[in-house]
Parts: sequence; C-alpha cells; structure tokens
Amino acid sequence: MKRILAAALVAMSLTQPAMAQHGDEGDIALRRGLAYRAGGDAALAAHWLGVAAARGLPEAKFLLANMLLEGDGVPQDEAAARRWLVEATEQDYPEAWQQLGMMEKDPEKAAQYFRRAAHALTHRGGGKR
Repeated sequence: MKRILAAALVAMSLTQPAMAQHGDEGDIALRRGLAYRAGGDAALAAHWLGVAAARGLPEAKFLLANMLLEGDGVPQDEAAARRWLVEATEQDYPEAWQQLGMMEKDPEKAAQYFRRAAHALTHRGGGKR
C-alpha cells in the first residue's frame, strides 16, 4: 500500500504545472524530492532535493540542509548543511534564517538571524500581518 501511495504522489507531482521562476527542471526535482520524502525514501529524496537546490530553489536548499544536519538519507555533514542554509538566506528564505539562528552559539548573532527571518517572513506575506 505504501508503494502505491508513493507512486501516486510521484505521479501527481510530475503532472502538476511547474513554477517558472526557477525553471521546470528545478521544480520537477523539488516535487520528486518531496514525493520520495513522503514515501519514506530519504536517499532518493536527498538526491532530488540536491538537484533542485543546485537549480536555485531555496526551499530545496533548506530541506536538503536539514537532511544533512540529521543524516537523513545522506551522511551527516554540518558544514555542507550550513553552506546550503547560507545560500537559501541569500535568497531571503525565512526558514533558513531561523535555522541558522538556532544553530548559532553567539546569542547576539542568533538574535540578528531571527530578526532577519521575521523580516523575510513579513515580505513573503506581501507585508500583511
């Protein structure tokens, strides 16, 4: 049953219209990564999230970074995770700012990251509160 569900998720993700912002290949790779992650195949999820991250999708960079931090489907690698998070913050991805804040040992620097996360999140919502 799990395999049927995973196959259905993959099929659905491949038939949805792709977002043009980062190119069809990146969006397809992101959807594949999410589908494999939902289906429990962390190694394939990490592979496809890596493809999407290399294509510039900040969500994929964030998700891959967390998989690297946890050693989920990939060898644990905090340095690589931090690099992906920094790349995602360069695109002002709020969740990446927050994750960096949680990893930061310097409280002042962590607070700065959390403020950046809040600012980025405000802009994601179109400035509405």
